[in-house]
Amino acid sequence: MRSYSHWSSSRKTMLGLWGLWVAFGPTAWAQELPSAPSSPAPAAPVPETPPGSPPPAAPISIEQLAQRLQAMEAMNRKLAEELETTRREQKAQIQQILERFGELPPRSSDRTAEAGQDGREANGTASPSENAEAAAMDSPVPDYTEGQFNPYTPPPGSPPPSPSRSKRSPLLGSFGPGFRFQTEDEKFRLQIHYESQIEARIWQQSDQVPANSGFFLPRQRIFFDGNITKSIEYELSINRGLNNINILNAYINLHFDDRFQFRFGRFFTPLPYDQFAISNYWLLTPERSIYTTNLGLNRQIGMMGWGYLFDKRVDYAAGIFNGSRNSFESLHNGVDFVGYLNARPFQESEGLPLLKFLNIGTSVAYGYQDQSPVPRTFRIGGGSPDANIPGTATVPFLILNPDVIERGERLLGSVHSAYYYKGLSLIGEWQYGYGHYATPGRRASAQVPFAGFYVAGGYFLTGEHIERRTRVQPLRPLVPTNKGDHRGLGAFEVVGRVSELHLGEQIFTGGFANPDLWSNQVVTTELGVNWYWNEYVKVYAFWLHGEFADPVQYRPGRLQDTADMFWLRFQLYF
Repeated sequence: MRSYSHWSSSRKTMLGLWGLWVAFGPTAWAQELPSAPSSPAPAAPVPETPPGSPPPAAPISIEQLAQRLQAMEAMNRKLAEELETTRREQKAQIQQILERFGELPPRSSDRTAEAGQDGREANGTASPSENAEAAAMDSPVPDYTEGQFNPYTPPPGSPPPSPSRSKRSPLLGSFGPGFRFQTEDEKFRLQIHYESQIEARIWQQSDQVPANSGFFLPRQRIFFDGNITKSIEYELSINRGLNNINILNAYINLHFDDRFQFRFGRFFTPLPYDQFAISNYWLLTPERSIYTTNLGLNRQIGMMGWGYLFDKRVDYAAGIFNGSRNSFESLHNGVDFVGYLNARPFQESEGLPLLKFLNIGTSVAYGYQDQSPVPRTFRIGGGSPDANIPGTATVPFLILNPDVIERGERLLGSVHSAYYYKGLSLIGEWQYGYGHYATPGRRASAQVPFAGFYVAGGYFLTGEHIERRTRVQPLRPLVPTNKGDHRGLGAFEVVGRVSELHLGEQIFTGGFANPDLWSNQVVTTELGVNWYWNEYVKVYAFWLHGEFADPVQYRPGRLQDTADMFWLRFQLYF
């Protein structure tokens, strides 16, 4: 409103100047302009004038009139130029005022006017936001946020903001996969994903302790990811634990080039292949291998450089992380180095199409530990809302004594191979390493070697082709999500896996676990079917058989050599 009043007063001022010019301009110019010589004319009698009357004006000649018209034209041009300059200046000032006004939060009086003359909403009640803001404005308590939650306002005396800074970019919304909100130039993006797993586990031994059968929620997660400018990416994901809600991932990724990216925060360490290269929703089996489930580093806080080389035929990662498995904070001063390398040597080969999606590689982690051991309980079945605590439906085969600590060097590594061709998936990994454990009664820690492997395979009976373990779009989905999809029974994938983990005898001879209750070696066999309803819904139906090298306690006073479970999981991820 102030800008409009300012413009109106300027126009009135200009009109007043024009009036003054019309009233006094000719007389003033007549006094200022020199008189032109008049042509000779016969003398005429001059009439007498009353005393005190002004002398009569001299007659104006054609030359004098032309001069006056030229002077008026010059003056008009000058005034027109001044008027145009004034208009430009006022327009710029009005634009700056509007831009600054647009950046300020709306005043309570403005919102009251919008809501109604009496400051009430359509239903006759005052708006809660108006009441809150009015109370905040009248409050004597200072605002320590200083505009952190309001749009940017330049300090007094600063130059006006550029139009690009005050411009608000509209968001475009879409779905698939996840909800996506982004600007037209894709520089600013937010995606929301959700993962839900609901399952039933039925153990053959119904009287096991602590394992039990029933219905469970192994994972309930929500993911927020995107980018702030095209080069700065981020993710924040929240995980529902047993009795709490915690942060799953929280990192920033600097993505200036596919060949080198830099990530720091909390995320999966690049070890081993079935953890770093395959997300849990795309696994062949419901959970990862026994070695990865029990000894893998899982998520840690650290920093990592990674990327793709040679037309994305090689992917690599290397970084340093806090040492504790699945950690949020460092429990000691040491850090682990973790490295990963994977290659697809025949990816661009036209002569060997069968080997196009053959992957080979290795990963390794090394560091020094001084902390409580994680895990303290080694188990089969995997899948727990909290990776540090055994799930209530998992069967332990080795539990360390309460006074054991992990102290000394730790090495973990693997060599992997993965092969994908049409509907076939074959994945194998040899895993190795060692750790050092100690007790208060030992002066030095003892080294305990680790060894393991797994071989897994899957095949789509319904004709779907894959190049890696990722989202699957059934050819005939049971529940179509896209217009034009042909309804069918969905996609069916038959799966099998054998997995083994072996810890050295030092785990018993060093006094770290009771050999009468536990085993240092286990082999699991899993057979099942993955049923894909569409690209977002997947159902696992599996039978798991665990066989222990020595009988293990499955309830006080009872031992068992094997454990069997029927596993049915319903998964939604978008």
